[in-house]
Amino acid sequence: MAKTIAVLGATGNQGGAVASFFNAQGWIVQGISRSASSASSKALISKGISVIEADVDDFTTLVSAFKGAHVIFAVTDFWAPFFEAYPELSKVSDRATGEHALTIEVRRGKTIVDAATKVLEEEGILERFIFSTLPSFKEQSRGKYTYAYHFDAKAIVSEYLKEQKALWEKSSLLNMGFYTTNLVKMGSLMGANKDTNGSKIIWRRTGTNEAVHPFVVPDDAGIFADLLVRSPPKQDLLGVSEMASYATFMNIWSEVTGVPSEVEQGTEDEADKAIPGGLGREAAESTSTSAEFGWGKHLVLPKDLDPKVKTTSLRSYFENEDWKPFLENA
Repeated sequence: MAKTIAVLGATGNQGGAVASFFNAQGWIVQGISRSASSASSKALISKGISVIEADVDDFTTLVSAFKGAHVIFAVTDFWAPFFEAYPELSKVSDRATGEHALTIEVRRGKTIVDAATKVLEEEGILERFIFSTLPSFKEQSRGKYTYAYHFDAKAIVSEYLKEQKALWEKSSLLNMGFYTTNLVKMGSLMGANKDTNGSKIIWRRTGTNEAVHPFVVPDDAGIFADLLVRSPPKQDLLGVSEMASYATFMNIWSEVTGVPSEVEQGTEDEADKAIPGGLGREAAESTSTSAEFGWGKHLVLPKDLDPKVKTTSLRSYFENEDWKPFLENA
């Protein structure tokens, strides 16, 4: 008999990848969405994935959506409340928007954990709860960098999860690395622009060019979730498709696209000045922490769980991405 996986964020990047992966493996997939009638939900339904309506702000609807699941994949969204509040709160202070989004994400994350705990208590069939998280970069940098709110928010929820002893015994954590898609979707916002001649892409990033970072192709989320389902619980997995420096990242990109590029080392203050209100510093300090302090030695890698696992290489991702919009807007 096929097992059931309930997937939060099934219409998004991570959740969508997880839903598609397990659907292809013959699982019964219950995608969870605020609206089953949205275009993205209908796209899931066309693939044979059922969609259940639930709201991350509503404990009761989450409990109903989680019922009958052998696996729950949970992801929270920091950036939606951040960008919704940014026009107003960015005028208040550099920290106001980040603190606002952190408060919302932590509240929603705890509601998800509480709902999963409730279902486990009532049914007892849940085998794995996977929470998509991030390490606390405030702690990882020993307090040097304190603007990476989207890291710290998820870390707070992870600690709350560990306090729920019965659920934690059946849980694992997935830390998704830096999205490769950020370049094509947020190029100029991420500091990637054409030079004055328009012939080269210059990407200003904090941290040394030699520092190595974990890059992840979002579609690999399904591979990582599968690893965590097949492995013993209480794993803390770094979801990485390929480790590389930003210089190597762009060198491969240039080889694929034929467009010259260069990575320049910037500062947190420059990023803050370029995009004030906390957004520029949030992105810069995330990169700075990764470059200077890493993501944490406690994290395991995909190959630690399965030496034969295959993830998407940077080159493969670049070759299959449409770079025309990025190049037109850079």
